[in-house]
Amino acid sequence: MDKQQTIKQAKLLIEHLEAGNEQQAKSCLDSLATISESNLFKEIGKLTRDLHDTLNSFHLDTRLTSLATQDIPDAKDRLEYVMTLTADAANTTMDAVEEGISISDDIKSKAADLDEGWQKVRNKQLDGVQFRALCTLTEKFITKTANDSVKLHSLLEDALMAQGFQDLTGQVIKRVIQLVHEVEESLVETIKMFGEMSDYHETVSGTEKDRKVEASGPAMNADTRDDVVKSQDEVDDLLSSLGF
Repeated sequence: MDKQQTIKQAKLLIEHLEAGNEQQAKSCLDSLATISESNLFKEIGKLTRDLHDTLNSFHLDTRLTSLATQDIPDAKDRLEYVMTLTADAANTTMDAVEEGISISDDIKSKAADLDEGWQKVRNKQLDGVQFRALCTLTEKFITKTANDSVKLHSLLEDALMAQGFQDLTGQVIKRVIQLVHEVEESLVETIKMFGEMSDYHETVSGTEKDRKVEASGPAMNADTRDDVVKSQDEVDDLLSSLGF
């Protein structure tokens, strides 16, 4: 019966009570009780179906399980790989730069000494022996500088190649970011799924505070009883047979 029928029965009840028709009034009360029980049954059935479907959806969310058991551990390995590549690249770059600085300082120091010697030549402050010694040092400096330039070139190449890690780590980080988005989406869907039951949980929580009845445990000897459902499929079949 719908709302209009309920109102109609309530009005009839009042009329019969005012007229003193006890039998008819009792009949109206029985009808109203039937309506109330029917509506309550429907609401409980609907709530049970929603709860059943929600729990099934949660258990069947294989993607969330896959994220937790496979993708997240894989992401940890990937990030550790990124850390290793980054550390290796940083060490290679720093070693190359430090060695390059040492070579550069040595060239600078020897060049300053030679410049001072040739200043003396221009000022005619060196004798023949000193001049020949300066020329020998200059030749050695030129040869060593040529070799040092090759070494510096190699060190700069090492530093440059070490930066290639950014391409690999960039790909890994993008994959991890994608994974984070997937985890976020799965968690949001889970929150939404249980968020739809917030009113139900609040109602149950409030009711439990008013009650002092010890909760029943699981059904005992469920395998040997016909009045106890034994699986999620049986729960689903039962709800379907009741029209929910």
